[in-house]
Amino acid sequence: MDKSKINVAVLMGGRTAEHEISVASGKMVLKNLDLSKYNVKPITITREGSWVVPSGYLSDGASVAALLPEVLTRDSTGKEIIPVETGSALSRTASEKVDIVFIAMHGPFGEDGTIQGLLEILDLPYVGSDVEASAISMNKIRTKEIYMHHRIPTPRYLVIEESDWRKKRESLTGRIEKRLGLPCVTKPPRLGSSVGIKIVSDRDTLASALDLVFRYGAKALVEEFIPGREITCPVLDNGPGEKPTALPLVEIVPKTSMYFDYEAKYLPGGSEEIVPARIDEELTKKAQLLGAKAHLALGCSGLSRTDMILNGESLSVLETNTLPGMTEASLFPKAARAAGMSFPQLLDHLIEVAFKTHRSKKVCVER
Repeated sequence: MDKSKINVAVLMGGRTAEHEISVASGKMVLKNLDLSKYNVKPITITREGSWVVPSGYLSDGASVAALLPEVLTRDSTGKEIIPVETGSALSRTASEKVDIVFIAMHGPFGEDGTIQGLLEILDLPYVGSDVEASAISMNKIRTKEIYMHHRIPTPRYLVIEESDWRKKRESLTGRIEKRLGLPCVTKPPRLGSSVGIKIVSDRDTLASALDLVFRYGAKALVEEFIPGREITCPVLDNGPGEKPTALPLVEIVPKTSMYFDYEAKYLPGGSEEIVPARIDEELTKKAQLLGAKAHLALGCSGLSRTDMILNGESLSVLETNTLPGMTEASLFPKAARAAGMSFPQLLDHLIEVAFKTHRSKKVCVER
């Protein structure tokens, strides 16, 4: 291991429906980190919640390129890696002098502040938003409440409790129809990658769509359906006290479905992503201002991506992602590239900002 380089652990996987996408993001990060600057350690959390932590670091391109399995079973020396529980994994990470953690996780137990809290306890810098901003942004209901407080336009919505739905489907269906109309959109409040989302056009579909949402949790978010073009605004942080940069907008044109669902996001040919979006300069600035406003209102740091619907001249903000995907098909790297920033340069910037953010934190110790 070259001691002059920065030791970067790339954390991916997790016991979530977004495990596979997280691993894909982690691999792309590993492949694009500049090995003249970094020693890299891939750490994978399995679907069952155990941690796969190889000893040492990868410092050459051949080792990184060999990371094809979903979970490494042997380290770079050929030694078998035995999965361990969380406490042992954190102890090993600390003992091997990791300088910074690049979190490439999506969904619960990764994007929701839980991992961030563990890293705070270890006093380890990490890429992305802190515990509070991660937890709030992962909860679409809380996010919408903050949007409304800051006068960020967002679709009207209702929150349905599973216990209420089981007892009074008819009355709640009527309330949804009266308040939001059909079609409407049903969502799990605490998942990303469009997992569990449905556009509902009739009562029967509404019932099955809500039953699907309740497989992922005890609450469902139901939004009014706003037709239009799907736009997303990636935002790149520049460190504490600096204004974030809104990157070029991305216009998303789904090819295989009505909206930007899981297949459209991650399957080859599922959608066309146009950078910059085909909208005029005035609307572009308006969307970028909304993206930056959402980033700041939620307290995000490092990076974020805010999704919107453009209906005529009106923009409606749907959600903000604190750890956008980093796969080959992901939108954030495409927007950065359109702004003249290569993937390795983007990773350098995120790591630099993470160090700045960590140094700026003031820990209060009671005496």
